[in-house]
Amino acid sequence: MSARRRVKIAVDTAMFGLMLCLMSYPMTRGLMRHGICGAAFVALLLIHHVLNLGWYRALFRGRWNARRVLFTAANVALLLSSAALIASSLAMAGEVFPFAPFPMPFWGRGLHTAATAWSFVLVSFHLGLHGQGFWNRIRQASGRVWPAAALALLLAGGIAFMECGLWSDMLLLGEPKIRPASFPAFLAQYLGMTFFFCLLAQLLLRHGKVYMPS
Repeated sequence: MSARRRVKIAVDTAMFGLMLCLMSYPMTRGLMRHGICGAAFVALLLIHHVLNLGWYRALFRGRWNARRVLFTAANVALLLSSAALIASSLAMAGEVFPFAPFPMPFWGRGLHTAATAWSFVLVSFHLGLHGQGFWNRIRQASGRVWPAAALALLLAGGIAFMECGLWSDMLLLGEPKIRPASFPAFLAQYLGMTFFFCLLAQLLLRHGKVYMPS
């Protein structure tokens, strides 16, 4: 594995870990720590895009098929949700940092909540699309147990998604949410949802009409 590849994996892993910590607020973070971790997350996000500038350069080159359309649509949707997340974070920065130049507008908190929910779902789907090697190794190691295990993960993740109220945040419905009793319970719930959307992406690639060579 090249040094550049190791850096990419380290940056992406740190980003995902920070996202989970940020989404667990106020369970594990005070407001100031939340703001500092958010600034670190944005910095890592910018580094992630710098490391992947090749994707932008190749965006309008080469042949298009259903598989490439899916990957590009997922990436663009994630880019838009990330932009909304950064914009809403800047809009809310005045609540945390006294030197922030922007007073928080009335729409800041709602947009921040929705953008966070969309970003989490799209990041999980993105991991599923780009983690085919990992999932292939899991399938091979699991053998005949894999179909039942995958079904159990899908059911558990789908139930967690409905119970945690993330879907209502995505739709700006503001439905009351049941928060996990502890941080380990939060991690179990959100990692379950991560596997759910990863598996959906893998199922779409393997069994849908987009399963064609690059």
